[in-house]
Amino acid sequence: MYDELRELNNLIKRKQERLDELRAAAVSLSVPMDQRVQNSSEDRLANLMCKIIIAENELDEMIDDYADKKMRAKTEIFTLPNDDWQDIVYMHYIEFKSMDEVAEILSDKHKRLISTEAVYMKNNRALKFLKKLKKTDNLR
Repeated sequence: MYDELRELNNLIKRKQERLDELRAAAVSLSVPMDQRVQNSSEDRLANLMCKIIIAENELDEMIDDYADKKMRAKTEIFTLPNDDWQDIVYMHYIEFKSMDEVAEILSDKHKRLISTEAVYMKNNRALKFLKKLKKTDNLR
């Protein structure tokens, strides 16, 4: 689920960029009211407007899906019994921080050096715990 969040976040960014491109194209096709608009320009503008509406609807659905998955992930993360595990998984999979960044933040928090390797190990333990928890919940 966590890698899915990052992938969905990237898809949303790309969809938003495409929507921005479509809007810019529509604005460039807009003609002041005092000028005569040819049918082909009207057709292209209408076509672009349809594409914009479709892209907006797709983006809305993606954002809703992302928000739902993010909420489920957060709920799951806060079931972790260890604060460091929660911090690591949250920062890496929800805030998309690198493990180096997470190590630096945890080092500052604990006022001692915490290596990136230690963060990776704690992350793996946390994910194993969550996986085991899911299996247990599915058996019930």
